[in-house]
Amino acid sequence: MARNLIVRTNPSFMPLRNAMDALFNDSFVNPTSADWSTVWGVGSRLPLNIYADGDAYTFVALVPGVKSEELTIEAEGNTVKISGEMIAPALSADEKVRPLRNEIGYGKFSRAFEMPDEIDADKIEANLENGVLTLRVPKAEAVKPRTIKVQAK
Repeated sequence: MARNLIVRTNPSFMPLRNAMDALFNDSFVNPTSADWSTVWGVGSRLPLNIYADGDAYTFVALVPGVKSEELTIEAEGNTVKISGEMIAPALSADEKVRPLRNEIGYGKFSRAFEMPDEIDADKIEANLENGVLTLRVPKAEAVKPRTIKVQAK
């Protein structure tokens, strides 16, 4: 037995619904109109992990397709900044080519982190291998843990 379902909408929710409709239409129905650098987190965001031990901080960041000369690492005080740009590949000069799915983010990125301890900016090491940036940021000598040997008399 079929039932008739009556749905009533509250007019105060219509602006929110319109905004949600626009979001979904722009990003999924018409993928070329969305700003994917912010949707997928590339724009100002760079996916990374930070590890700490007694001597240093280690950053591991995913930067697929970025060349080492396109990355900038800056250190000032106890702040480390990583920036660069992921450039979209040129697939075709044909204007009739349109994306059906566009999930890979491209564009400029920049992340800055204030470390809880002083760092030694002169000894920072950066390595890029297979799209993975590994950054070793040593702590300043003054904040590294020390072991004191006890002298017996």
